[in-house]
Amino acid sequence: MTFDLKTEEGLLVYLTQHLSLDVDLDGLKRLSGGFVNITWRIRLNAPFKGYTNIILKHAQPHLSSDENFKIGVERSAYEYRALKIVSESPILSGDDNLVFVPQSLHYDVVHNALIVQDVGSLKTLMDYVTARPSLSSEMAKLVGGQIGAFIARLHNIGRENKDHPEFNFFSGNIVGRTTAVQLYETIVPNATKYDIDDPIIPVVVQELIEEVKGSDETLIMADLWGGNILLEFGKDSSDLGKIWVVDWELCKYGPPSLDMGYFLGDCFLLAQFQDEKVATAMRRAYLENYAKIAKVPMDYDRSTTGIGAHLVMWTDFMNWGSDEERKTSVEKGVRAFHDAKRDNKEGEIPSILLRESSRT
Repeated sequence: MTFDLKTEEGLLVYLTQHLSLDVDLDGLKRLSGGFVNITWRIRLNAPFKGYTNIILKHAQPHLSSDENFKIGVERSAYEYRALKIVSESPILSGDDNLVFVPQSLHYDVVHNALIVQDVGSLKTLMDYVTARPSLSSEMAKLVGGQIGAFIARLHNIGRENKDHPEFNFFSGNIVGRTTAVQLYETIVPNATKYDIDDPIIPVVVQELIEEVKGSDETLIMADLWGGNILLEFGKDSSDLGKIWVVDWELCKYGPPSLDMGYFLGDCFLLAQFQDEKVATAMRRAYLENYAKIAKVPMDYDRSTTGIGAHLVMWTDFMNWGSDEERKTSVEKGVRAFHDAKRDNKEGEIPSILLRESSRT
């Protein structure tokens, strides 16, 4: 039997007949804003594996937002396993840890359906930093430090368990690798849009593609941007209870510089176009805690390249600022390519990384 999980009617049949769940008929809502999957929020009358509020993510062989962007449905299997392994490992250890991932509850390989814990209608880190007034600098520092420590632990445990079957499984995430390749392939046209024609660009793109295709350096989240980080506050904006990191379907073995490029690249974009003080505080705290906890120091040149790639890939997409300001951001990304190639620690981005990640 097949189920049309794109429609409320098909979803209800799937939940009640296939999974035998007691669904609150007023508690079905399709969530907007998902780029990749069709996502439903579901309220149950009786708990499913301990939860009455769940999320169902239905994978199709393309982005939910763009049918021309092809992506394998097996991505859900990697998210299911990633959430399991992260929630059950020492990554989340420590009394001062605030970073959590949703519990993965069910994966249906036949119908491409993943069910996870619903953490609630929370705003993303990107929402808070782009709001007016923005997140406070103190809160940005706390969030950045927490994420930096979390990612350092993820990279540590990935290296230590590379040959363990539960971890080695992620080396097979071809979707995670090909998605990164497709994004890197936007770098040349994005630069061209702003009349930037530098021979280093296609060279760096090819190097990035070859690296992400072949690297098994450590376990990486691989989609660590502000839209995948949710903040759960208590009674007021000074009481941060939990930081949720969501959307793990691209999780794979690969270069840690990809995680660095995404989060820190966001910080550079936010500093230029939104709130420099807040974004800088977040970046500094991330780098400081990552450097303290990571057992292998960050590679400054590769991280610089990753940040540069992020700036070129996402500046135009975010559509912040004027055309001239966006061109300046893309140019900064290209300069980062040159700095990394020349091992120029005096360049804008590498000098910041070196200074703010100092262990002294």
